[in-house]
Formats: sequence, structure tokens, C-alpha cells
Amino acid sequence: MGLFGKKKEVRNLTKEEEAEIKEEMARQMLSKNENDIGMIKKIKDLTNMSTGQAKELFLKFRDELTER
Repeated sequence: MGLFGKKKEVRNLTKEEEAEIKEEMARQMLSKNENDIGMIKKIKDLTNMSTGQAKELFLKFRDELTER
């Protein structure tokens, strides 16, 4: 029983719902990857670092932000 009354019955996703969710997840993954690349390029352009150095700095910043 749920906190506020009758527990809702769990159901499986339909094939269409599953496909829609997977498509949205793929879009989000692609846009995240594009955003990451954009930020690495921005760091590289601002600092004249190599791509590898800029990526390391980007990952360091991301780790700092996710520790919170």
C-alpha cells in the first residue's frame, strides 16, 4: 500500500513507449556528447592547450561539480 492510498499496479512498457524512451535517451546522450566537445573546444581555444590537456581539465571540472 502506498503512502497516500491504494498501490498502483506495475505494468510493462509497450513496444512503442520503449522505443520512444530509447530514442529520447539517445538524443540526450548525443546532445550531451556534443556539449562536452563544445566545452573542451572552448577550453582549448581560451588556453591554447592541446586537445588532451583541455579534455583533462574539462574532466577535472566535471568531477569537481559532481562531488557536490
